[in-house]
Amino acid sequence: MSKYISLIRLVVVALAVVILGALLGWYFFLHGKTAQTVIQNTGAGYGVSAPTFQGSTGSTYANVVSTLGAAPGSATSTAARLWEVSAVPVAGFGWQKTSAPTLDFVERSSGYVFEAQTQSRSVVRLTNVLRPKVYEASIALDGGLTERSIDDSGALITFAGGLASSSPSDNASSTPMDLVGTALQTGINAIAIDPVSDTLFYLVPGPSGVSLVSSSLSGTKQRRIFSSAIVGWRLIAPGDGTLVLQQNPLDGSTGYAYQLQKTGTLSLIAQAPGLTVLPRASSSALIFGSSSSGQLSLFVQPSASISPERLAMQTVADKCAWAPGVSLIAYCAAPLNIPSQNFLNDWYKGLVHTSDKFYEIDASMASSTLIYDPTGDTSAQFDVQSMSVDPTGQFLAFINAKDQSLWVLRISQ
Repeated sequence: MSKYISLIRLVVVALAVVILGALLGWYFFLHGKTAQTVIQNTGAGYGVSAPTFQGSTGSTYANVVSTLGAAPGSATSTAARLWEVSAVPVAGFGWQKTSAPTLDFVERSSGYVFEAQTQSRSVVRLTNVLRPKVYEASIALDGGLTERSIDDSGALITFAGGLASSSPSDNASSTPMDLVGTALQTGINAIAIDPVSDTLFYLVPGPSGVSLVSSSLSGTKQRRIFSSAIVGWRLIAPGDGTLVLQQNPLDGSTGYAYQLQKTGTLSLIAQAPGLTVLPRASSSALIFGSSSSGQLSLFVQPSASISPERLAMQTVADKCAWAPGVSLIAYCAAPLNIPSQNFLNDWYKGLVHTSDKFYEIDASMASSTLIYDPTGDTSAQFDVQSMSVDPTGQFLAFINAKDQSLWVLRISQ
């Protein structure tokens, strides 16, 4: 009888062990499936908050900030001198006439205009007019702007205008405003906005070449001032009412740049293989670059009566900007290395990118001084384009060509 009872106990214990093992196995099986489901749902974005379509910065900027976890350049910036104004790609920007250095920029995806305050490092959306896929924008000192895009037929379309309010000081505290203006004729090859006078210069294609037209931002006061059988021109308006026409740069091929005279004639100011130029407002001072077979050269010319001198650095004039004031000071970004034997051609196409350092140029002394090396402060690498100095001479703004993000660098430490 005792053997029978012991056998029953043994069976009960065995069953308990089996049941307990089965329960533990089932628990770990469910736990593993739950963890796998969480990973899959996270990857699919089920745990991410729904996008917001409200706020002072607008939906795109706000949604990027919610994804990053912080405003670009605030908690994520590793250097006090450097501020990432917008991680969202921008189409263009311009400094404004304000007491503190203030930057307006256009969001590439929406065409919205934003205002960035350098002191508070805050960003506010100014406009509520959606203009999708703006690929190029220019902004004058008083907020006047142009936005360029492509219509469904592939034609180039250009909008010129400004904010409905003409008071920049009210922009940061008001709700988004209308963007008012006019659509210029389609097919404009190149355009430049004088940042001071709000005069537009643009090239209109014709049966025998192109015609250069000037007008107001509203598209009125149109005046045809020049015609050319050459269609490949770049327009540069330094900000004093004058205009420089530069042939589209091509590596190794001699390019020419001309100053447009009041008589409508052209005066040669520079020539070089793979020519890029940067004229200075209200001056004959000039920075120009040459590119050929992977070799870049940068020259400074304090005035038209002085021969140009070569600087001890390799870069292009497109990576430079003049500083305000009477001194012939400029700032340039120079690549650590040249990534292509046909640098200009490949760079303009976006096939290659550079990692740049920042230099101060004294054109009167033909000298260059390193002022900022990003590698010591941030992991970001900067392929600088569209560099601009604010009217007070305190900040550099530029677009990183690698991702079209917008950055501001304080010049002095």
